[in-house]
Amino acid sequence: MRGRVIRWILLALVTFSLRVPAAAPDTGEDHFARAGKLVQNGSLEQAVAEYQAGLKLHPADAQAWKNLGALYFQQRNLPRAIGAFESAYRLEPHNSEINFNLGLALYQAGRAQRAIGYLEVASRAAAHAAEAHFLLGVARFELKQWRLSVDELELARGNQPGTAELLFVLVKAYRNAGEPKKSLDAVAQFLKLYPDSPLLHEMLGEAHDEVSEPEGAEAELKAAIAGAPQAPQLHFLLGYFYWRWTRFEEAIAPLEQETRLNPGFAPAYFYLGDVLFRQGEAEQAARHFSKALKLDPAYGEAELGLGKAYIKLNRPAEAVRLLRRAADLLPGRVEPYNWLGRTLMQLGQPEAGRKALEEVKRLKAADRGRLPELLGKPAAAPGPGNSR
Repeated sequence: MRGRVIRWILLALVTFSLRVPAAAPDTGEDHFARAGKLVQNGSLEQAVAEYQAGLKLHPADAQAWKNLGALYFQQRNLPRAIGAFESAYRLEPHNSEINFNLGLALYQAGRAQRAIGYLEVASRAAAHAAEAHFLLGVARFELKQWRLSVDELELARGNQPGTAELLFVLVKAYRNAGEPKKSLDAVAQFLKLYPDSPLLHEMLGEAHDEVSEPEGAEAELKAAIAGAPQAPQLHFLLGYFYWRWTRFEEAIAPLEQETRLNPGFAPAYFYLGDVLFRQGEAEQAARHFSKALKLDPAYGEAELGLGKAYIKLNRPAEAVRLLRRAADLLPGRVEPYNWLGRTLMQLGQPEAGRKALEEVKRLKAADRGRLPELLGKPAAAPGPGNSR
């Protein structure tokens, strides 16, 4: 898994600014003013069309780009929301609200690393400080930067009451940072303030999973879903657990539900694709891997999955390109080189194929050399090892 996904609920500061036409409005202002009224009436599709028409005439209007991005965000069209917010950012790079909205959209699209810089700018503005620090804490958690995550979450807690979502992440951030006492303190506050929260069931579900109790984990996650059926990434977590427990058929329904609730979330499509690939449905798997890559072009596992699917679909030349990129995006992983070497051999490129397979041997040897270090034991003579 690319990093343990943290589910969180945040009323995003993705806001609209109504436009009032000037005394002699130009055509672009007319479009923007009509778009604002359509938003108020709930006619989002028509509002999008009005903003698009106005921006063709006035492409340098940062406020209109921001409003268009907010509409796309409400429609859960994260790629387009990101594009619109990026256009607004290029025009007003120091605008804290634009930075926050762009960081939020990037994070929700699974691009935590890219989100951080924008959120740091937003965190320096009083209007967005608490939400931006919280989101920075979650993004740092995704990147396994535990101490930085704790610091940001505590800054958020200093600016607002300890919400269920904040405490939920803080419990795990302190635990992973090696501070169990502070983790338990956060648990105690969580239980005191939110004893009936669906997040409590999620926390308990993850705890059962960590001690290899899948039945308890499944029951708690289902209870969490029953309490918050529309929550983003919660159905995904259940589907991911089923996938990890090799209960692939059961993984499909929650993963598909996640794509309906959260269509901009790339990992849901990746794991659906992996399940379908394991079931021999290479064509359907390729569609899901492609969707994941469209949402997150730097998703190495999706590059690898699509490359494997193309091999099964007898598209080896395309597979080679994908496998090379997967090897770059997944440094230290044996699998991309293994598939790449065999595919190059099939394409009549024995020298390139042997080079890739030599990299497999080198990575396996490196893994064998690291194992005693990880186990805290003296190094032993090289022997057979497992690939990653």
